[in-house]
Amino acid sequence: MIRCILIEDEPLARKGISEHIAQISFVSLEASFETAMDAIVFLSKNNVDVIISDINMPGINGVDFLKSLSKKPLFIFITAKPDYALESFELEVFDYILKPYSFERLFKSLSRAQTRLSQNEVTEKVEVGTFAIKDNYRNYLVSYHEIQYIEGDREYIRISTIEREFLIIYSLKKISNDLPLNMFIRTHKSYIINRNFVRAVDPDKVIMKGSIKDIPIGVTYRNEVYKRLMNH
Repeated sequence: MIRCILIEDEPLARKGISEHIAQISFVSLEASFETAMDAIVFLSKNNVDVIISDINMPGINGVDFLKSLSKKPLFIFITAKPDYALESFELEVFDYILKPYSFERLFKSLSRAQTRLSQNEVTEKVEVGTFAIKDNYRNYLVSYHEIQYIEGDREYIRISTIEREFLIIYSLKKISNDLPLNMFIRTHKSYIINRNFVRAVDPDKVIMKGSIKDIPIGVTYRNEVYKRLMNH
């Protein structure tokens, strides 16, 4: 069950969205609010999976509200304004729905959110040095020390470990924030490596130990890679 909240200052729009959500069996509307400030108070004491929000609202607008959150659930904007679409993309907003919208459009968005939340996702840090990966409804505990490299592929990442590979829905940018900086190095826009598996460094690639494939070095990452691998 997806737990969500709704923020919408227009009473009729808030009522309409609430009624649509009530028709979706896998979504629970935990609360609805007229302003982002009211939602902030609720979120200080409660966790949710999805936030559905307007953008132009009194007080804090939806974009600034999203920026203020330290822990960000999946965020779906429902708005009459297309102006914030680019900024929302840069903020990794899950979906951007323009008014007027259909029930089918909202249902499709929340179905995608259910998939994102329930399948193939890094779900949480379990303890220092370990995190959980949900793959085909089974949770795997993976130690950072087991990870050889991570490869980004659009909205997916491929995590190569000593035992196997995991292909999960997640971004390279997000997982880089979860990894210990002293162990992992970004070498390319599509790659993060574990320095413990490095054998040698060439001008344009990192040669990994054993049968692990060579990892490319991007031009913009070259100085940092050399600095961290050659001066330790």
